[in-house]
Amino acid sequence: MDVIIPSQVERTEMDLLLQSGIFDKAPRLGRFFRYICERYFEGQADQIKEYSIALEALDRPAEFDPKKDSIVRVEAHRLRKRLDEYYRGPGAGHRIRIVIPNGQYRPHFIVKEAGEVRPLRVGDDGRGFSPVDLEAVSRVQELPPSAGRRGKFRALWPLALLVVGAGVLGTVLVQHTFQKKPFQKKLIPVQPVDEVWSGAIPDPVPAEFRMLAGYHGAPFVDRQGHTWGPDAYYKGGRSTPIPADRFIEGQPDPHLLKAQRTGQFRYDIPIGQGTHELHLYFAEIEFGRGNPAGGGEGSRTFQIVVNGVSRFAQFDPLAEAGAPNRLHETVLKDIVPAEDGKLHLNFVSGGRVALLNAIEIVPSTPGKIHPVRIVTQANPVTDSDGRVWAADEYFSGGTPVFRRNVVANPLEKAIYQGERYGNFSYVIPLAAGKYRLTLHFAETWFGTPESRLPALDSRVFDVYANGVALLRNYQIAKDAGGPNRSIEKVFEKLEPNAQGVLRLEFIPVRNYAEVNAIEVVETE
Repeated sequence: MDVIIPSQVERTEMDLLLQSGIFDKAPRLGRFFRYICERYFEGQADQIKEYSIALEALDRPAEFDPKKDSIVRVEAHRLRKRLDEYYRGPGAGHRIRIVIPNGQYRPHFIVKEAGEVRPLRVGDDGRGFSPVDLEAVSRVQELPPSAGRRGKFRALWPLALLVVGAGVLGTVLVQHTFQKKPFQKKLIPVQPVDEVWSGAIPDPVPAEFRMLAGYHGAPFVDRQGHTWGPDAYYKGGRSTPIPADRFIEGQPDPHLLKAQRTGQFRYDIPIGQGTHELHLYFAEIEFGRGNPAGGGEGSRTFQIVVNGVSRFAQFDPLAEAGAPNRLHETVLKDIVPAEDGKLHLNFVSGGRVALLNAIEIVPSTPGKIHPVRIVTQANPVTDSDGRVWAADEYFSGGTPVFRRNVVANPLEKAIYQGERYGNFSYVIPLAAGKYRLTLHFAETWFGTPESRLPALDSRVFDVYANGVALLRNYQIAKDAGGPNRSIEKVFEKLEPNAQGVLRLEFIPVRNYAEVNAIEVVETE
C-alpha cells in the first residue's frame, strides 16, 4: 500500500536536510537534491530526467550527452550514499525519510513505524517528527499495483493445481484467489500538535526586546548591534525553518530571518510599564509567483489581535509587502501592557494559517515612535549629540560607496562619508502619524579630481515620496554651492501610505541619483 504524505510535511523534511550541513562541502550535490525535490513538489516528477538534471541543476550545456558524460549518474550515487549516511546518523529519529531508488532520480518520501503506517505527527520539539525505526526501509522499489498479486499467484500456484480438478469448488477458489482488487492509497493526515514554550518567564523582558519567531538557535546579533533572541512566550502553531539560500528582499540584515511560526498561535510577553512601539515582521515564502504554493494576493489572510483589540482583521502579508519573498514590517505605537503586565498577541488563522517571522518591542514616547535615522554606510554612526544613525537599511537597488572627502560646512562630517547611488528606493516602516523628512546630500564625486567631470549638470535626479514628487531635476552641487558641501532638504507633514510605509524613490535623470543620510521624525 502506497503512502501519501502531505506536501508541507515533505517540504519540511527537505528543508531540514538542506539546513543540516550535509551539503555544506558539496553545494553541487545540494543543488541536485533541491532540484529533484522541487520538481516533485511542482507535480513534474515525470520530467525528472538525466538530461534535465544535467542542464538545470549541474550547469551542463545544451549539447550534454549522457552517453559521454556520466555526471548525473555519479552525483545520484553520491546523493544516495549521503542520504543513507544522514538517516543512519543525525536523521535517524526522523519519521520521514527521503530516498532515491536505484535506477531512478525521483525522490520518494517514506514513513514507516514498526511495520505499520500511522498518522503523521509533528514532533514536540518543533524540529521534525517523532522518533521511529526506519532501518527496515533501506531500499525502495517502485512496483506496479499488480506486482503484489503476481507474488501471491506464485505462492498459490501449487494449491491451484491440486484443486483444479475438484469441479466447481476448485474453480470458485481459483477465481476468488485471483480476483483483481482496486489499488488503494492511504492518505496520512497531518495532526498538528501545538508547540508550547516551556522556558522560565522573567518579569519583565528587557526594555528593548527582539525575538525571531520559529527560531530555536543561539541569539543573533545583527549589524546594527541589536541582539535577536530565539522564539519564546508562544503557545500554538509550529516552527518552520527558512532555507538558508532563500533570498528575502528588504531584511535589515541579510541573514536576519531564519524561521517562521505558522498556524494559529499567540504570544504572552511580560513587558515593562510605560509606552512601547511594536514591530512585527512578515515575509511570504510559501505563496506568490515562484513560490511552492503559487497563487498571489488573498492566498493567506489572518487576524492580528493586540491585548484583545483586533488591529488587523484581514492581514495579507504578500499584499502588504507588494511581492513574495519581501520583508514587510508593521509598526504599532502606544502599546502598553495589559492588566496582568503582559503584551498579548493573537494570530488567528483566516483563509490560510497565520505566520510571523519576528517581534521587536522598544520603549517610546507616548504618541510618537522613535526617529528613523539612516546613514548609507555599513556601520552605525553616532553624531555629536549622541544620536545613533543606523547602518544602511530598508533599501532596494543602488550601490553603496564610502568616500573620505572632506565635506566643508557640516558639523556632522561623518554622516556624509557614505552614499548610495543609482536608481534605488527606501521603504521605511512607520506608525500612523505625520513626519518630517530630512534628506542629507553632498556631491563628493562630480567636480572632484577623481571624476574629472564638472559638478554642475553632471548629476540630475528626482525624488518621490509615496508617488508624490519632492524634488525634480535636482542638482546637489548647484543647490549647495559646489562639490564637497552639504545640503539638507526638509519636507513636512508626510504620512505613511495604507501599508504603513514611507516609500522614497530616487530616480536618475542624468547620471545616478544619490543620498548620504535620511532622517524621519514624527511631529504630530
